Amino acid sequence: MSISKKLFNLVVLSMFMFSCATILHGTKEKMSVDSDPIDAQITVETVGGVEVYTGYTPAKFTLEKKHEYNVIVKLDGYKEEKIFVSKKFDAVTLGNIICGGVIGIIVDAANGAMYQLRPNTIVVNLQTAWDEAGQKHVYAVYNGMDSQGQLHRLTIPLIKE
Repeated sequence: MSISKKLFNLVVLSMFMFSCATILHGTKEKMSVDSDPIDAQITVETVGGVEVYTGYTPAKFTLEKKHEYNVIVKLDGYKEEKIFVSKKFDAVTLGNIICGGVIGIIVDAANGAMYQLRPNTIVVNLQTAWDEAGQKHVYAVYNGMDSQGQLHRLTIPLIKE
Protein backbone atom coordinates (compact mmCIF):
# COMPACT_ATOMS: atom_id res chain seq x y z
CA MET A 1 0.00 0.00 0.00
CA SER A 2 1.42 3.37 -0.98
CA ILE A 3 2.09 6.15 1.53
CA SER A 4 -0.55 8.40 -0.08
CA LYS A 5 -3.19 5.65 0.19
CA LYS A 6 -2.27 5.06 3.86
CA LEU A 7 -2.51 8.80 4.53
CA PHE A 8 -5.90 8.97 2.79
CA ASN A 9 -7.21 6.03 4.86
CA LEU A 10 -5.94 7.66 8.06
CA VAL A 11 -7.70 10.94 7.25
CA VAL A 12 -11.00 9.17 6.45
CA LEU A 13 -10.76 7.06 9.62
CA SER A 14 -10.05 10.11 11.76
CA MET A 15 -13.06 11.91 10.29
CA PHE A 16 -15.28 9.20 11.72
CA MET A 17 -13.36 8.54 14.94
CA PHE A 18 -12.57 12.05 16.12
CA SER A 19 -15.66 14.15 15.62
CA CYS A 20 -16.99 14.27 19.16
CA ALA A 21 -20.49 15.65 18.61
CA THR A 22 -21.10 13.30 15.67
CA ILE A 23 -20.16 10.28 17.78
CA LEU A 24 -21.94 11.31 20.99
CA HIS A 25 -25.10 13.05 19.75
CA GLY A 26 -25.43 12.24 16.04
CA THR A 27 -26.67 14.42 13.19
CA LYS A 28 -30.41 14.19 13.92
CA GLU A 29 -32.55 15.15 16.90
CA LYS A 30 -35.82 13.72 18.16
CA MET A 31 -38.70 16.21 18.22
CA SER A 32 -42.17 16.05 19.69
CA VAL A 33 -45.17 18.28 19.01
CA ASP A 34 -48.41 18.17 20.96
CA SER A 35 -51.45 20.43 21.04
CA ASP A 36 -54.64 21.13 22.94
CA PRO A 37 -56.95 20.19 21.31
CA ILE A 38 -55.22 17.21 19.69
CA ASP A 39 -55.32 16.20 15.99
CA ALA A 40 -54.03 19.58 14.80
CA GLN A 41 -52.13 19.50 11.51
CA ILE A 42 -48.35 19.92 11.76
CA THR A 43 -46.17 21.15 8.93
CA VAL A 44 -42.41 21.45 9.44
CA GLU A 45 -40.40 23.47 6.95
CA THR A 46 -36.77 24.50 6.82
CA VAL A 47 -36.27 28.25 7.06
CA GLY A 48 -35.69 28.08 3.29
CA GLY A 49 -39.27 26.77 2.83
CA VAL A 50 -38.58 23.08 2.14
CA GLU A 51 -41.28 20.90 3.72
CA VAL A 52 -39.68 18.08 5.70
CA TYR A 53 -42.56 16.69 7.79
CA THR A 54 -46.36 16.67 7.89
CA GLY A 55 -48.58 14.95 10.39
CA TYR A 56 -51.04 15.43 13.24
CA THR A 57 -50.62 15.99 16.96
CA PRO A 58 -49.39 14.32 19.03
CA ALA A 59 -46.34 13.51 16.90
CA LYS A 60 -42.74 12.37 17.31
CA PHE A 61 -40.21 12.61 14.50
CA THR A 62 -36.55 13.39 13.84
CA LEU A 63 -34.99 16.40 12.14
CA GLU A 64 -31.51 17.04 10.79
CA LYS A 65 -29.62 19.35 13.14
CA LYS A 66 -27.91 21.32 10.37
CA HIS A 67 -31.08 23.33 9.57
CA GLU A 68 -33.41 25.72 11.40
CA TYR A 69 -37.14 25.13 11.08
CA ASN A 70 -40.61 26.66 11.26
CA VAL A 71 -43.23 24.40 12.83
CA ILE A 72 -46.78 25.36 11.83
CA VAL A 73 -49.66 23.96 13.90
CA LYS A 74 -53.21 24.56 12.67
CA LEU A 75 -56.71 23.29 13.22
CA ASP A 76 -59.97 24.55 11.69
CA GLY A 77 -61.59 27.14 13.97
CA TYR A 78 -58.33 27.95 15.77
CA LYS A 79 -55.57 30.45 15.23
CA GLU A 80 -52.54 29.06 13.45
CA GLU A 81 -49.38 28.87 15.58
CA LYS A 82 -45.88 29.14 14.12
CA ILE A 83 -42.89 28.11 16.26
CA PHE A 84 -39.30 28.78 15.24
CA VAL A 85 -36.84 25.96 16.00
CA SER A 86 -33.27 27.25 16.10
CA LYS A 87 -29.95 25.48 16.16
CA LYS A 88 -27.79 26.16 19.20
CA PHE A 89 -24.10 25.31 19.62
CA ASP A 90 -23.51 21.94 21.35
CA ALA A 91 -20.60 22.22 23.79
CA VAL A 92 -19.65 18.57 23.13
CA THR A 93 -18.05 19.87 19.94
CA LEU A 94 -15.32 21.39 22.12
CA GLY A 95 -14.12 17.85 22.78
CA ASN A 96 -12.54 18.07 19.34
CA ILE A 97 -9.88 20.32 20.87
CA ILE A 98 -8.68 17.31 22.88
CA CYS A 99 -9.08 14.43 20.43
CA GLY A 100 -10.49 15.43 17.05
CA GLY A 101 -8.66 18.57 16.09
CA VAL A 102 -9.59 20.59 13.06
CA ILE A 103 -10.87 17.54 11.17
CA GLY A 104 -13.37 16.75 13.96
CA ILE A 105 -14.61 20.35 14.05
CA ILE A 106 -15.02 20.38 10.25
CA VAL A 107 -16.96 17.09 10.29
CA ASP A 108 -19.24 18.24 13.15
CA ALA A 109 -19.89 21.55 11.38
CA ALA A 110 -20.54 19.98 7.97
CA ASN A 111 -23.04 17.38 9.15
CA GLY A 112 -24.79 19.57 11.76
CA ALA A 113 -23.73 17.49 14.78
CA MET A 114 -22.26 20.58 16.43
CA TYR A 115 -25.82 21.89 17.05
CA GLN A 116 -28.82 21.13 19.23
CA LEU A 117 -32.35 22.02 18.09
CA ARG A 118 -34.32 24.20 20.52
CA PRO A 119 -37.07 23.81 21.42
CA ASN A 120 -37.19 20.06 20.75
CA THR A 121 -40.45 19.58 22.66
CA ILE A 122 -43.35 21.79 21.57
CA VAL A 123 -46.74 22.01 23.27
CA VAL A 124 -49.27 24.39 21.72
CA ASN A 125 -52.51 25.52 23.36
CA LEU A 126 -54.56 26.53 20.33
CA GLN A 127 -56.79 29.57 20.74
CA THR A 128 -60.15 29.84 19.08
CA ALA A 129 -60.37 32.18 16.11
CA TRP A 130 -64.14 32.59 16.23
CA ASP A 131 -66.30 34.76 18.45
CA GLU A 132 -69.71 33.86 19.93
CA ALA A 133 -71.53 35.22 16.85
CA GLY A 134 -69.57 32.85 14.59
CA GLN A 135 -67.41 35.56 13.04
CA LYS A 136 -63.74 34.96 12.40
CA HIS A 137 -61.21 37.42 13.86
CA VAL A 138 -57.62 38.13 12.99
CA TYR A 139 -55.20 38.34 15.91
CA ALA A 140 -51.67 39.54 16.42
CA VAL A 141 -49.79 37.39 18.92
CA TYR A 142 -46.75 38.80 20.70
CA ASN A 143 -44.43 36.33 22.43
CA GLY A 144 -41.76 37.64 24.77
CA MET A 145 -39.53 36.48 27.57
CA ASP A 146 -39.22 38.30 30.88
CA SER A 147 -35.99 38.74 32.88
CA GLN A 148 -36.58 35.38 34.66
CA GLY A 149 -36.80 33.51 31.35
CA GLN A 150 -40.58 33.00 31.50
CA LEU A 151 -42.42 33.11 28.17
CA HIS A 152 -45.42 35.47 28.05
CA ARG A 153 -47.96 35.75 25.26
CA LEU A 154 -50.13 38.75 24.50
CA THR A 155 -52.98 38.16 22.03
CA ILE A 156 -54.44 41.31 20.45
CA PRO A 157 -57.50 41.23 18.17
CA LEU A 158 -57.01 43.36 15.05
CA ILE A 159 -60.00 45.59 14.34
CA LYS A 160 -60.55 47.12 10.92
CA GLU A 161 -61.64 50.76 11.12
